[in-house]
Amino acid sequence: HTDCIMVVGANPTSAHPVTGAKIKQFAMKHNNLIVIDPRKTELAKYAKYHLALRPGTNVAVLNMMMYYILEEGLQNQAFVDSRTEGFAAFAKEIRAIDLDELEAISGVNRMLVRRAAIAYATAPNAMSFHGLGVTEHSQGTFAVMQIADLALLTGNIGRKGVGVNPLRGQNNVQGAADMGVQPHQGAGYLDVNLAENIDLYQKFYGVELPKKEGLKTPHMFDAALAGKLKALWIIGEDVVQTDPNTRKIIKALEKTDLVIVQELFLTETAKYADVVLPGVSFLEKSGTFTNGERRVQRVQKVVEPIGNAKPDGQIIVDIMNKMGYAQAPYAPDTMLEEISQVVPFFAGITWQGLGKNGLQWPVTKDGQDTKILHAETFKRGKGYFEFHPFAETEELEANAKDYPFILTTNRDLEHYNCGAMTRRTHNVEINTEDVLWINPVDAASKGIKDGMMVCVESPRGKVDIKAFITEGVKLGILSTTFHFPDIMVNNLTSDVMDSEAFCPEYKVVAVRIRKARKGMMVTRD
Repeated sequence: HTDCIMVVGANPTSAHPVTGAKIKQFAMKHNNLIVIDPRKTELAKYAKYHLALRPGTNVAVLNMMMYYILEEGLQNQAFVDSRTEGFAAFAKEIRAIDLDELEAISGVNRMLVRRAAIAYATAPNAMSFHGLGVTEHSQGTFAVMQIADLALLTGNIGRKGVGVNPLRGQNNVQGAADMGVQPHQGAGYLDVNLAENIDLYQKFYGVELPKKEGLKTPHMFDAALAGKLKALWIIGEDVVQTDPNTRKIIKALEKTDLVIVQELFLTETAKYADVVLPGVSFLEKSGTFTNGERRVQRVQKVVEPIGNAKPDGQIIVDIMNKMGYAQAPYAPDTMLEEISQVVPFFAGITWQGLGKNGLQWPVTKDGQDTKILHAETFKRGKGYFEFHPFAETEELEANAKDYPFILTTNRDLEHYNCGAMTRRTHNVEINTEDVLWINPVDAASKGIKDGMMVCVESPRGKVDIKAFITEGVKLGILSTTFHFPDIMVNNLTSDVMDSEAFCPEYKVVAVRIRKARKGMMVTRD
């Protein structure tokens, strides 16, 4: 149904291979793929328009795209007038941007941006996909809003073949968010700062709730270092290997009185735990995953847990029982029954009703799901245009002079995040180590040859890593993965976060490089 696909800050052939394969097939058939990414990814090779921007400049490039759509008069004015608000003020700001400045900042030729913008705006149906290369920036939230603005501007919302599609970083991020795994929201995205929502939860659960929101992950570690956080329960996340500024994370864990880690394996984080609770894999428990198209799918146990390991839900139930809040044993059918009474868009979801292919929320009480969102209206009524100018990241403003290269991190097909699971499979025979992508000109200027060990240093620390010389990155840009704990790439990454969502800025790290003195990892306090 779609005529044009735009992929922003995502490498789906590696991180989302099923979706990536479909996008590649589309590109080969229709030759109308736009890729906005600093690296020459697999999909970039198939793109008609590859906007190889400098990491951290998504906002600059997207504003340029919207400038050209307005300049060419390609906005869907009927959609804008009937379905949106705030357009006049937004358009005034967009038309006033400095193209010379944004072209220089982003490193993308303005005529290439113009051609891509026209391709997106003139396609009968255009859709976008975005990933962590959008969100893991200091302006990540604003870039997501701009992608939505592009869809509003061109009327690419609310029908088949169009829309804004987030490629979530992990397989149940959507489901976790739906269930309120955020400090400022409860299950169903209800704001816990509003008295009526607190009252709803209190009446249903029969307990008094806190009257203020909790902390997000980076703020937890800051609180621990300040002596204000006494206990931390980490479920299924290796923060030592995957969170930014590794040495800071370790110090925070060491300063926390009680660290509980619930895990499949003895990860780098579990080594710092006071208590390790053995969880189970997806093959050993039943429940649901919700994917990026809001599809709630059954996941059914096929093997029994090993030893004392238990499903995460049962571990939480056991702790609640120990703490005096009586709970029945965990079961997916009764869990969904509870959720359906609390989360409005789960009202008609039952374990049996999910069937083989699942249902897309919102699901009405009679079991009817929703294939396409926003066909006639938005949650807030009308879509809202909000302009955000480009702002340089604090990481480069503070450190670029002494650390002139930009390192961006990513994932490979064979490994998932820290590799705690995939490194225990035969995948490790295919992909055996993290390597550093370096442009040939940069490598030559530093006397670095392919396969040579390179010392990469940031204001936080340094690591030694093998060079991979490639034209897949532009001059001044470096790229690597963080799958292997013997490298610990996140010794380099910073505390800079998205200004709104507090997502760490993994994609822009100021570093300098040289030939390594020895072939081993080096860190510093």
